[in-house]
Amino acid sequence: MNTIQLKTAIPGPKSKALAERRNSAVPRGLSHGTPVYVAKAENAWLEDVDGNRYIDFAGGIGCLNIGHRREPVITALRQQLENFLHTCVQVTPYENYIRLAERMNQITPGDFPRKHCS
Repeated sequence: MNTIQLKTAIPGPKSKALAERRNSAVPRGLSHGTPVYVAKAENAWLEDVDGNRYIDFAGGIGCLNIGHRREPVITALRQQLENFLHTCVQVTPYENYIRLAERMNQITPGDFPRKHCS
């Protein structure tokens, strides 16, 4: 996935079909910014269900900074999955959360006490 490529009108027929299903199943209060439905993403690229490719200028939480499906992130996810996927740190805390806060405190500039939560 390395170039912008449009194979259909925007939105394409598959995105239109998903939009119809969405209108029947999802409340209008949950808005979205584009009329296309993503099928695949890699680095800074998105490909919709109709095969159209775009640069991802909006990125989901976490993806905007590092890109989609980056190998170091996939490796870290696989390692984490061996232990657990996710817990709410306010209910059941875990060491990696503390380790991240310590690292953020360490690299944040300034001469003052620092604490981080993410």
